[in-house]
Amino acid sequence: MNTFSLFNAEIQRVLGATFSVPTKPQELSIPLILEGKDVLLIAPTGSGKTEAAVLPILHRILDLKQQKQKRAKKGFYALYITPLRALNRDMLLRLERWGEQLGITIEVRHGDTSMYARRRQALEPPDVLSPRRKRYRRLSRDRGCVSI
Repeated sequence: MNTFSLFNAEIQRVLGATFSVPTKPQELSIPLILEGKDVLLIAPTGSGKTEAAVLPILHRILDLKQQKQKRAKKGFYALYITPLRALNRDMLLRLERWGEQLGITIEVRHGDTSMYARRRQALEPPDVLSPRRKRYRRLSRDRGCVSI
């Protein structure tokens, strides 16, 4: 069985245009992540680690959006923290296209994010917000959040 077949039909449709066979790290990690288990994924660069982590999140967001169609969303569904600005931007470029096709908004937050974009993110949070680790610390400290 192809691990991608565990995803919603919408995600399978989007994947069909770009990916047909999961990589070994994806094959091993995606089922565990979908079960809600904690996973530490260590694999070489370019082996699909980002997709292995993000695709189950997109799957869950679609499920939540279907369940909450009649209720207003009050914040983002997922916070995807990246350690480097380059990785943050690279992730956005690769996943924004999927988000558009799935009706999921994905935005980054870093030091170069304009005040206009920051305000818009505060008033109308994207479905997925991806700050760098340093930015997340500032956001959580400024908002009185507790880091665990």
